[in-house]
Amino acid sequence: MAKIVVIGAGVVGLTSALQLARKGHKVTIIAKELPGDFSDFYTSPYAGAFFIHIASLKNPEFLDELQDISSYYEFLEIAEKDPTSGVTQRETNVYIPRMSMHEENYEGPWFKDLVRDYAIIPVEEYPDGAAQDDIVFAFKYTGFIINPVQYLHYLLSQCIKHGVNYMRRTLTDISSAKEFFIEPTKLTSYGPAFGANIESPKNNVNFSSADLVVNCTGLMGPELNSKDADNNLPIKGQTLLVENSAEKIIVVEPMDKDFPTESLYILPRKGYGTLLTGTYLYNDKSLNFDPLLTERIKERSLRYAPELTNSLFMRNCTDLTEVKQFIGIRPGRKGGVNLTRDIENGVDIVHNYGSGHSGYQNSYGLAHKVLQLVDEIVTEKKLTYKL
Repeated sequence: MAKIVVIGAGVVGLTSALQLARKGHKVTIIAKELPGDFSDFYTSPYAGAFFIHIASLKNPEFLDELQDISSYYEFLEIAEKDPTSGVTQRETNVYIPRMSMHEENYEGPWFKDLVRDYAIIPVEEYPDGAAQDDIVFAFKYTGFIINPVQYLHYLLSQCIKHGVNYMRRTLTDISSAKEFFIEPTKLTSYGPAFGANIESPKNNVNFSSADLVVNCTGLMGPELNSKDADNNLPIKGQTLLVENSAEKIIVVEPMDKDFPTESLYILPRKGYGTLLTGTYLYNDKSLNFDPLLTERIKERSLRYAPELTNSLFMRNCTDLTEVKQFIGIRPGRKGGVNLTRDIENGVDIVHNYGSGHSGYQNSYGLAHKVLQLVDEIVTEKKLTYKL
């Protein structure tokens, strides 16, 4: 087993830390932002956080799909076993307009035989408002929806239960994280105390050098990893949270040729309202809102989920009641996730960043690969750790 520092406390970093700790590694999380924080570039609290794929064919290496489907089963199990997690199961309906259909003889997504309750939606069951979008295929299945703020706190609490320490710190380079490993003691991991007041002399913190570092810094990943700087790909999203409740998750692929980067996601969260979103603005880190986009999101949402303003459903208001608008900058990367081994200034590093819009739905699959890479380092260097 190894002493490991994980940089980053978004969903990818917390999940990686938790899975490493479950395997017996000693883990410290170092992060600029922690659950409960809201920052324009701490993306995890703003995420849609659900499961979706459209393509019928697996990619040649099947890597992304394996990561995602393993996370799918993990989240369904969490939803069934722990109501405090913020994860709930929900029917998901997906509609594909003709302009977004890029495959001939399409018969459904690659996961149709793997997810629960998959079925093709017959034309007569399409929402009335879908008629103008020339839908050519639609399907449904049992998916999940996550309240990200609640789930991030849940993840951190699970980390603490498994002996993970954490502290807030801003780093300027990856290799320096090695010196922030917090030694546990035989009596306690000090997780809660560190989180509350790590600098208190009473905590008697003992720092030492970690055996390796796991880099889960999201948008900062390519900036901290200078060898990868040219692959940074921020992806802006604009989201509207409303009090109104929707019946199910609805996904509509781009349906307007004038706005080809705009999909529609209707994401109802238990007791929390509904998230209305679906925009992907690549290489855009601006934080300004587009009021016309907000109106397009509202109009499309009411066409596909008219119950949002139906007083007979969940006592909804007859108008959309806005809670807040969000701008989120997704941590994309040209070439996809960087899930590789590296060495910087003599420090062994496992990179795990660049998941774009898929951080939640592939978080457990990514963490599984991190475990494999860490095991390689532990075996090669014959690392052992005893309290």
